[in-house]
Amino acid sequence: MVIIPATTGQMGVLPGHVPTIAELKPGVLSVHEGNETKKYFLSSGFAFIHANSVADIIVVEAVQVDHIDPSLVQKGLAEFTQKLSSATTDLEKAEAQIGVDVHSALNSALTG
Repeated sequence: MVIIPATTGQMGVLPGHVPTIAELKPGVLSVHEGNETKKYFLSSGFAFIHANSVADIIVVEAVQVDHIDPSLVQKGLAEFTQKLSSATTDLEKAEAQIGVDVHSALNSALTG
């Protein structure tokens, strides 16, 4: 089973899943094989679930959750929060908001 962070919510995918295309948000992808679970943080992307039970996960970045440095996540969250509060243009606000969203999702991945 694979659990993906779709923009519509967490989506579990098992063999025989209906063919689907889903947009992914920053979050954790969990791969369950037997008693083992591997977790990866995804920045964003798309999931293509095919009729033959194959799932293609296309992302900009993916990293194993246990390879994430919590201190760097906190530092990045603080920096982007500061940038958001001092942003003066729509572009600066949008870029800072993306940084806050991604670092908040990273923080959630580490704590939950």
